Amino acid sequence: MQEILAWSASLLTGEEPDDMDGAKESLAGYRSTMRGVRPETSAHAAEAEETAALVSRVEKWIASGVEAEHIGIAVRFVQFGRDIAGALERAGIAACVLGAGRSGPGVRIGTMHRMKGLDFRCVTVAGVNDGTVPVKAAVAPVDVHAQQHQDGVNSELSLMFVACTQAREALRVSWHGDPGPFLAPVTGPCP
Repeated sequence: MQEILAWSASLLTGEEPDDMDGAKESLAGYRSTMRGVRPETSAHAAEAEETAALVSRVEKWIASGVEAEHIGIAVRFVQFGRDIAGALERAGIAACVLGAGRSGPGVRIGTMHRMKGLDFRCVTVAGVNDGTVPVKAAVAPVDVHAQQHQDGVNSELSLMFVACTQAREALRVSWHGDPGPFLAPVTGPCP
């Protein structure tokens, strides 16, 4: 969908997403012929608040007719995914944390790496906090090795882009605390 693609590509280019009013069909060599709603961002003070809002969003998608298996939740770390699965299950929504041969009914939850190659009608990329996306361990300090630093940033940015583009109809990106720096094109700089 053009809106998801434009929004996600803005993470790569560092530019604000185009509002698509000019019927522009390509962006940096990427194409999508479908149109839909603009991706949603959701800021929260704490992890519990982010998780509760995510459960509410999933409930709304399901109430609108989206089957739970067509909803994906991408996280940077599997433990946050497990916490989200627990919150969904307490709300009466089946959830399946992907990995280690696991499968079952419900909302699909996986790390950003695990979500590669999958697609869903609706996707939430959760926990896109400063210090988590990009994960500090993946990015060498620039003063230690500039090229290694840039390679790490590019790798983490590509991972975020892939997670966002797994959505066919609706994308929601959330964080608690300060947003990760990759979100600056869509949230503005952190105060």
